[in-house]
Amino acid sequence: MKTIITHPNFDYLWEELSSELWIEKANVKMETFPDWWPNIQIQKEDVKNKIATVLLDFSDPKDLFINYALLQWLIDYKVAALNIIMPYFPVGTMERVWKPGEVATAHSLADIISNLPSGKSGLKNNLHILDIHAEVEEYLFDARTVNVESGSAFELLKENIEWKTIVFPDEWAAKRFWNMFERYDKVICSKKRVWGKRQIEVKEWDPYWKDLIIIDDLIQTGWTIVETSLKLKSLWAKSVEAFSSHWVFPNGSHKSVSKWVDKLITTDSIPENNDRISDVNNMEILSIKELVKNIILES
Repeated sequence: MKTIITHPNFDYLWEELSSELWIEKANVKMETFPDWWPNIQIQKEDVKNKIATVLLDFSDPKDLFINYALLQWLIDYKVAALNIIMPYFPVGTMERVWKPGEVATAHSLADIISNLPSGKSGLKNNLHILDIHAEVEEYLFDARTVNVESGSAFELLKENIEWKTIVFPDEWAAKRFWNMFERYDKVICSKKRVWGKRQIEVKEWDPYWKDLIIIDDLIQTGWTIVETSLKLKSLWAKSVEAFSSHWVFPNGSHKSVSKWVDKLITTDSIPENNDRISDVNNMEILSIKELVKNIILES
């Protein structure tokens, strides 16, 4: 029998999935004491000898320890095997060292997950990530201890954009995501430095009077999106929307970014986005429920 454990921020997804899956929810409490240190309780009989799917939210750094402690103790309480779903790999922008003194935190988080022992069955742990920021990051995990599978939320987008023109904000995005949008009309942009200032230029094809959507896997503040939208509109684009699988929106940046595009589209891979949608009237959240459901069914 399979069992599922969800981070409290993802409990709403379980409520939606519970009527569609023959899978039980383990009796696990993930809370914190007043000093923010974990208060975790696991009903051992609910996990012993079970294949446990654990849906975790790593978007807030303070949850790193509680997530790790939960995984460690599930193994100690004789779970048969672990399927870890981490929709958002939060340190994707720091996968390598560019200059002395920097710390590749993506490598550090990969080491933490890789060092988890296997469950009672002896099988390697499975880790599922959506749209990992750089494909090379899959190889930061130790293949001897964990199987990494990278899915994509772009399929959710394709169900909602009909025949819009895809805009790649830079050459890297075009190279990585081209095949996903092969049948779509496209525009490729690039980032240049002119007198020390970054600027957006349209490198290939014409945005004139087209309904455009800028796509990327991970966006932080949204500077690139805003500048790209301004450039496209200056070239008489009919409309400009923007999509990212993982939109972080630090310091409430969604409020300012939303003023410069016709629509912001993202997913609930970062559950906090479900609350942010109330702050702006042109933001849409695509649910990862079906992606999570498929992972559970295939695990």
